[in-house]
Amino acid sequence: MSILRPGEFSITDRGIELAGLGKGARVLDIGCGEGDTVNRLNTKYGMKAEGIEMSLPRISTAKEKFPGIDVKFGDGEFLDEYMSFTFDAITMECVLSMINIPDEALHEAYCVMKKGGKLIISDLYEIDPDPKQLKAVEIEARRQAKIPHKEGDCDENPKRFVDFRFEGAFYKEPLIRQLEEEIGFKVLAFEDRTEDLNNYVAQTLMDEGSLEGLCTDLKLESAGKKRKIGYFLLVAQKPL
Repeated sequence: MSILRPGEFSITDRGIELAGLGKGARVLDIGCGEGDTVNRLNTKYGMKAEGIEMSLPRISTAKEKFPGIDVKFGDGEFLDEYMSFTFDAITMECVLSMINIPDEALHEAYCVMKKGGKLIISDLYEIDPDPKQLKAVEIEARRQAKIPHKEGDCDENPKRFVDFRFEGAFYKEPLIRQLEEEIGFKVLAFEDRTEDLNNYVAQTLMDEGSLEGLCTDLKLESAGKKRKIGYFLLVAQKPL
């Protein structure tokens, strides 16, 4: 499975710029893959970056590529080993769309972040979604939230149905509402980076001949209608 990285490090660098992070900042990269972003934050910006990843082969590769890198096995939904108010920033690069319980991951990030800390997310989103589809997803998310959980439910239905993500891509306004109203962040910036995604897809097709194996379960059609999928960069802040 390939690692989705539109724009190479241009989106990462832009996120750091928007967040106003400086030398010495302690950063956690959730779903760090082979450690490329962690290494860049440390070497280019002089930060104290570390990462967690659920793929043991990728962790092994990260340690081979960057000796001494702080990358370990971990799940963004469960950050219990970190104390509250630990990090100056948390990054999630094309990983929140893959996390089973995204709302829990966002809550966990908020808890381990220092006051004034920054959350940097880059991921897929649906541009100009059908309002009827948005409403239907909202209603279904509410319905499922009321269903009592039973032992084994997580194994049978691992991905939680939420109103701000649908079939591999986020909805902009519901995501911002989740971050601000449900969790407590203040969204500072939301930038469309779809051109980076389009260039990445075109280059992948040229190099590999197909898009098979990219790290997303994205479905480009819903109820028979074509979805317009883009890419975004979001920066949010935990209140001081």
